[in-house]
Amino acid sequence: MKKVKHLIHRYPRLIFGLCMAFVLVIVAVLAPLLSPYNPYDLSDDMMVGPSAAHWFGTDKLGRDILSMILYGSRTSLIIGISSAMIAAVIGTIIGAIAGYLGGKADLILGEIINIFMMIPSFFLILIIVALFGSGLFKVMIVIGLTSWTGNAKIMRGQALSLRSRTFVKASEAVGENRMKILIKHIIPNGIFPIVSNTTMGIASAILMESSLAFLGLGDPNTVSWGQLIANGKAYLTSGWWISFFGGIAIIYTVVAFFFIGDGLNVILNPKIRNVTNV
Repeated sequence: MKKVKHLIHRYPRLIFGLCMAFVLVIVAVLAPLLSPYNPYDLSDDMMVGPSAAHWFGTDKLGRDILSMILYGSRTSLIIGISSAMIAAVIGTIIGAIAGYLGGKADLILGEIINIFMMIPSFFLILIIVALFGSGLFKVMIVIGLTSWTGNAKIMRGQALSLRSRTFVKASEAVGENRMKILIKHIIPNGIFPIVSNTTMGIASAILMESSLAFLGLGDPNTVSWGQLIANGKAYLTSGWWISFFGGIAIIYTVVAFFFIGDGLNVILNPKIRNVTNV
């Protein structure tokens, strides 16, 4: 009990974020049990405000907003976590190779990273989705393939520092394969900042998917919070609840993962941790 209180006192944002995320995961897993209605079912109760029958009201087609919010959490978590993991893997591999090998490899990969960083990722995603379609899987892949540069920059910096360490030099001295050193020493010892950055990347991916859905470029066959906000934008004066609860769900999720990422950054970064503990 004392240990838990100590953790809460030292890392309140992390604990608070984990609790928020835990609630979100439970809601997503138990959505079929918690939802009072099928989110795809139409009814005669169109544009009904929050009431005992429909806690969050209904939209223009009579669909229950609460049920759509609950099922929308699944869409957000699947896309957010999957996209962030894709970005983490790509960024880690490219950054580690560039930083450790150096020379021409670093020059070429560094230029590729800079090119991707110069292109506005959201507009690139818009173009790709418009050309190749907007299915859930496609949106997930596209967001992951366009958001890896931050992780690559971080991992490159870690690899540049680690390649001069004694244990890496010792491995090279005994003739160990460079690729083996990369996998065995560089990536495992430099992965910690990637963990916190990837957690924050989940929040960014959720916002990106919501933005695409709001613009009508999400998966039309899947319930999404961004889609919910888009459906309610024409009824802000007469049906405020349609967009309002979807927006609250997005804010809640983004804040949860931001708190987790910020807390992990403090724990995994000795410099920040020492300053925080002063």
